[in-house]
Amino acid sequence: MERHRYLFSFICSSILLYGSGIDEAIEGITHKGELRFGAIQTKDSLDRVDTTVAFGGRVSLSTKPINGLSATGTFFTTNALFGRDEEPMFLDSNGKSYSILGESYIKFNIANTTLKAGRQIVDTPYADSDDIGMVPNSFEGYTLVNKDVENTTIVLAWLDKWAGVDAPTPEKFSELLDDKGVFTTGLIYSKDEVEAQYWYYDLDDISFHYLEADFNSDSLEFGLQYSDQDNDNSVYGAKLKANFHDLGLGIAYNRVDGVVTNGFGGGPFFTSSEDHTIADVKDQEAVAYSLEYEIDKFNFGVTHVNFDKGEDETDYSMSFKVNKNHSLDLIYSDMFDDGSMFRFFAKYKF
Repeated sequence: MERHRYLFSFICSSILLYGSGIDEAIEGITHKGELRFGAIQTKDSLDRVDTTVAFGGRVSLSTKPINGLSATGTFFTTNALFGRDEEPMFLDSNGKSYSILGESYIKFNIANTTLKAGRQIVDTPYADSDDIGMVPNSFEGYTLVNKDVENTTIVLAWLDKWAGVDAPTPEKFSELLDDKGVFTTGLIYSKDEVEAQYWYYDLDDISFHYLEADFNSDSLEFGLQYSDQDNDNSVYGAKLKANFHDLGLGIAYNRVDGVVTNGFGGGPFFTSSEDHTIADVKDQEAVAYSLEYEIDKFNFGVTHVNFDKGEDETDYSMSFKVNKNHSLDLIYSDMFDDGSMFRFFAKYKF
């Protein structure tokens, strides 16, 4: 019922904002989407195995911009075909199939400034889509992006609800921080092979700061990161990757002083694996080693992360790009004494 009320309010707001241009906007509606078939099998530390196979995806409709104003709605769904483990990466908080209006926003664009109001996909260091399952994270709130300054992007956002793969209730939007919400602002500078970014997050009585600088060329990638969470908890990181034609070799390092969190999503840390990260463990250190090989339409990867106070993880991945719209992905994660996780996805974009 809540989803229907929100959709009704969203449609009414769009009509009022468009005024006499509503007919033109509707006639110019465009669509895009993705069909997604997924399979997951997990084994926990007690060797209990759970398996789920699901079919779903997303479809998005956007109206034609009228005087810089447009509206977008995206419907997400995941449906278990057989097997129902209670892994929220595929199912809801009760281990069931679900569908959700994950995006429904009004967008106003003028010159180099874009304002979005409503439910939307957001990707920042501590609030991101983390699209690792069937339905990604999405957030309800307001975002403003400005690019008036050359090579510079300024972001302001207020987020107060979220749903999706990492949320407490993936199937419905729930309050962020007990309705206190999160304010964030970011400054991103990008020119040629260099990018630097700074983000500030106000979580009511706690503040996060995040800084990252990256250099990326065809043969070499190098990055540094630093973040503090409420001053007493901080993390440092560095990464280096060398590319030799079709082969890439990388190493990354993170050190935590105190205890840090991933935020609302997968977290921004250089040593994050498919499942384990440096979050939630006091004074954690991690080193990641990676190898990636690409040939024709195939991509193969192996990443091993050594956590000094947690269980290590080795991730094996293989991707095959059938064509520009169709891809196949296989990921196997060996978490040693913590168990294992196998995922397969077949995706078709339209």
